Amino acid sequence: MVKESEAVFWHGKLPIGKDEEILGIYKHHWFVYVQIWLMALVAVLAILGVTVLLTSSLSDADGTVAAYRPAIVAGAVLLSSIIVLFSIIPAWLRSQERLILTEESLLQVLQPGILANKVSQLSLQHVADVSVRQDFLGHIFGYGHLTVETPGEQDNYEFAKLGGAQMIARDIIEAHENFDAALQSGRVPTTFGSGRQEGPQVQINANEYEQFMAFRAMQNKANADAQSSQLNTPEALSRQATTNNQLANNGELPKVN
Repeated sequence: MVKESEAVFWHGKLPIGKDEEILGIYKHHWFVYVQIWLMALVAVLAILGVTVLLTSSLSDADGTVAAYRPAIVAGAVLLSSIIVLFSIIPAWLRSQERLILTEESLLQVLQPGILANKVSQLSLQHVADVSVRQDFLGHIFGYGHLTVETPGEQDNYEFAKLGGAQMIARDIIEAHENFDAALQSGRVPTTFGSGRQEGPQVQINANEYEQFMAFRAMQNKANADAQSSQLNTPEALSRQATTNNQLANNGELPKVN
């Protein structure tokens, strides 16, 4: 269920209609951030290990080498701080990325840089297939790599480490089927999981309809009477007699005088 505040926020940022309903907003699984912080932790521990190794092995008689120990420790702390800082940035970038499903389209919001973002939009009509790929850790922690295949030369949609990827794939397929059915039946796109039909409904007054049909019947009768009277005029009878005589001369009818 999409929160109203989230729907209002993304309606203001995305190229979608004001009345286009947002069916789902999906983000990366928490394992994405764990992976980033684990890499940073390993790097910091490696730096601290090297620092301890260097400072413990530096010893000489006159104390010349020992004088560099504070500088080595300060350099290790500075380098560790830089690693932590540069780990916060990719974690924040991933937290801004979304996969958004509406009743008409699928949108992918990527954050390649601090001051740069990318929004890709795909109509549900052009969804060819949806697949989910899970590795060993994905099966354990419940995330997967979602791929939305598109026809032609258009690039496929890829969204890595998506929590509940199997369920999201079903949501996309269901929305695609609803949208496709709405297009084929001539209706506007349906809402997710319902058959609601938008647009004005034409109201017909039964009495006016009966009067209209009676008027049409009178018109048809009058046209039929007019055609019948035209066939019984002397000119029409003369033309018919001439035609019959021509057929009689050809041996098809007896001659009429």
